[in-house]
Amino acid sequence: MVSVAVVGSGISGLICAQTILKQLPEVKVAVYEWGRGPGGRTARRRVSINETSLSFDHAAPFFSSSTKLFRDGILNDWIDRGIALPWVGNFASFSGNDDSTITTSTERFTGVPTMHSICKSLSNDIVTGGGEMLFGRHVLSANFDTVSDDCNSGRWRISANNRFAADKAMQLENRQFDALVLSDKLLVLPNQYAILSEAETGELISLPPLKSEACVVLLLAFNKPAPSTFPGSSNTVWDVLKRGNNDEDKNAKNIEGSDSAVRLIVHESAKPHRDDSKLDMWVVHSGSNYALKRLRPEIDGEAPSLENEDSVKSEMIAEFLQILNNQDSNPVQYTPDAVAYSSVMVWDHAQVRMTDRLHKTHLLDHERRVGVCGDFFSGEDGKEKQQSATGVEA
Repeated sequence: MVSVAVVGSGISGLICAQTILKQLPEVKVAVYEWGRGPGGRTARRRVSINETSLSFDHAAPFFSSSTKLFRDGILNDWIDRGIALPWVGNFASFSGNDDSTITTSTERFTGVPTMHSICKSLSNDIVTGGGEMLFGRHVLSANFDTVSDDCNSGRWRISANNRFAADKAMQLENRQFDALVLSDKLLVLPNQYAILSEAETGELISLPPLKSEACVVLLLAFNKPAPSTFPGSSNTVWDVLKRGNNDEDKNAKNIEGSDSAVRLIVHESAKPHRDDSKLDMWVVHSGSNYALKRLRPEIDGEAPSLENEDSVKSEMIAEFLQILNNQDSNPVQYTPDAVAYSSVMVWDHAQVRMTDRLHKTHLLDHERRVGVCGDFFSGEDGKEKQQSATGVEA
């Protein structure tokens, strides 16, 4: 029986595994995932506030639909199954340092009840279709073993550490597969998580060095005021482009706002099926340069962290409040004292730098049966629509 290993259980990896099982049900598919569950950019952060459990979409807060492949196939299926819905609301974009805004109605979609629901459902589909979801597996290496120089007889040997194994002697797992798909940029970026050595890249050598951008994520919750009186009630997303950035030559959208403490504001409580909490929830992303300047130097084997977490949180909250409270339509003002919950976290590899993204859907080494897909393909915005397409193509 032919077997395929997919490393990474974000949108692209899961769509790839699901597509294989649908088109070739006789193939055995195993999906490796470092974390406790699927997610990737649809990951959520769960917190407990006054004995109330809340979920924040701290990574990708929403997605859009611009391709027929995604809209007519994958997205419609998600909507029919009740795991995604249109998110109707206004998109407010700051036009400059004067805090003026341009508000437009933009079609967006979000997972229901959270973004994580999409990957969770896809993961369940894979298991139902006969595939394996191998959570808690840190893939250490992938090596192509051949008999003599005959690639047709070669197989991929995956070495992984099972973080959930009770017996330490059982932690290291080695399995062989006929084909391999890498669906996470961290597996190919020059960093501590890369699993292909230079000798193993083969035809994938055409994959250029990729650099990722970080951001700091602020999670906020306020005691909820009356629905018609909370600040910014007419807007659901703020795209903060040039705030705090006086370089007029920087016209690229990915550069604008990169030095700002607040780059993106998302009103979580305005999403479909999110209004049942007594708290008003928000997610705020910083600019990439802002995050880079406040990160501790990276140390192999350690999670990234901020030099001064309290200072970063205070700066981001102050900037967030200034933006919302400066809206002319706001009948009330939020203050730091009204914050019921706040925390910051580092999203160190939030996305591949826009200028590094590849104008392809995937890369494939036919001879050795290994492919690469993920949000670093296509020159578009890397949201779930691109990840879905690259997964299908791979």
